[in-house]
Amino acid sequence: MKKPIIITAVVVALLAASFYFLLRKSSAIPPVAITETVNIDIPQSTFNIPIRLEIKSLSDYLNAKITGQFLNTTLFLQESRKEKIALTLTKTGQITIRSKGRELVCTLPLTVNATLLDSRFGKTLSKLVKPFRTTIILTLSTPIALDRDWKLKTNFKIRHYRWASEPVLKIGPFRKNLRETLDNAIRQNNHRLTSMVDKEINKAASLEKTVAGVWHDLQEPILIYRNPAPIWMRFSCNDIKGDISLQQQDIICLASVKAKMLIVTDTTTVLKQHPLPDFKKIPVEELQRKSDVFIYANTSFHEINQQLNELLKEAEISSKGYTITIKAIEAYASTEGLSVAVDTEGDLKGRFFLTGHPVFDLATKRLNIVDFDFAVNSNSILVNRGDEILHDLLKKRIASKLNLGMETLIAKLPFIVHQAIAKEKTGKTIDLIMNNLEIKQCDILMGKEGVHFIINASTETTLTLKGTSKNCFLIYHLNQQSLH
Repeated sequence: MKKPIIITAVVVALLAASFYFLLRKSSAIPPVAITETVNIDIPQSTFNIPIRLEIKSLSDYLNAKITGQFLNTTLFLQESRKEKIALTLTKTGQITIRSKGRELVCTLPLTVNATLLDSRFGKTLSKLVKPFRTTIILTLSTPIALDRDWKLKTNFKIRHYRWASEPVLKIGPFRKNLRETLDNAIRQNNHRLTSMVDKEINKAASLEKTVAGVWHDLQEPILIYRNPAPIWMRFSCNDIKGDISLQQQDIICLASVKAKMLIVTDTTTVLKQHPLPDFKKIPVEELQRKSDVFIYANTSFHEINQQLNELLKEAEISSKGYTITIKAIEAYASTEGLSVAVDTEGDLKGRFFLTGHPVFDLATKRLNIVDFDFAVNSNSILVNRGDEILHDLLKKRIASKLNLGMETLIAKLPFIVHQAIAKEKTGKTIDLIMNNLEIKQCDILMGKEGVHFIINASTETTLTLKGTSKNCFLIYHLNQQSLH
């Protein structure tokens, strides 16, 4: 009888020792720390910026700039060339411009004056003939485009016209209807009548300064961190294309800028800015209203651990009759994910290792730590109950720290994009409106020194051209709701 009992006792002891050894062995091995730094490659951003030019402002500008004579010429009324008149067409009414979807339509009222210079009755008697005056209303139309210098290019043609009254010249007892003669003159002078409108529009509606301002502002450094050392971001612009279209009230120029975000620690060594390229048309398949922006941010483990220890060091946690005190906490990147080492004293004395994976929740815009696993280096077998005590607390505190950084960055995104495009010109010559900021993706990378975030966001941006100066359109100041 004793032999089986002894054998049974030995087996039980061996099993217990094996279980304890396995527990100690698995518990004592912490997740292996990552020793490499992360090479960050930030994808290229696309800033799609519709620049809105109000058609009414274009009309106002033309009415201010275009005055006086459109045409001053002499005409013979007959093939015999016996009657000769001086003809002038002068702008006296208001020019109006409207959109027909695919074309701009310009209504141009002109006062027509005809004076008889010579006739079969001789020059002396011809001077006694009273000049006549009438009005002709020209309707011009043109497609729109941008030239290589980002200026609005038009090519107005006379589509039709109407006379306010018949152009009749009285020569003594005779009445001469000049309509056919004047119609021929208008057809022959089509370009002379329309070129002034084309020239003034091309001079006035230049988008070069506005587009160049956006292009250069993107390449200016923006301070994003002050401590522990200043860090700037800037975009290296490498390409820009454009498209132009008509809406009912506006001319829309879409400027699409390709740029890549760079991290800068010394602004004195910033690369030279690329000059604004010539206008190139956006291919149809690339047309997109929303901007697609990639922003980089990071937080160091020094920051994370400083925050965690401020929150948790010396904190007491009690549950199910056990009380422990957190003595130290350290987060680091491991081969298994984001690991946290926690030293505790009290009923459960030892070192806990938690490992999880940081995931950004697009719906809630919060950072979550998922799939936490526990390993413990302790002499007490009861320490396995510690996961119930610490799991939720530590997960919440770590996520809270990381969320703090992420939420701050998200709150800064409108400001960052606004600064990148408009800089300090807001309220002076530029005002930028952004709508529907949406975070589409957040990639999280971890290395030896910290956690890195590459945030992909989309937003709608609009610049409005409304006022005019002597030679170019300026940006009109709009009431903008603050997004930061």
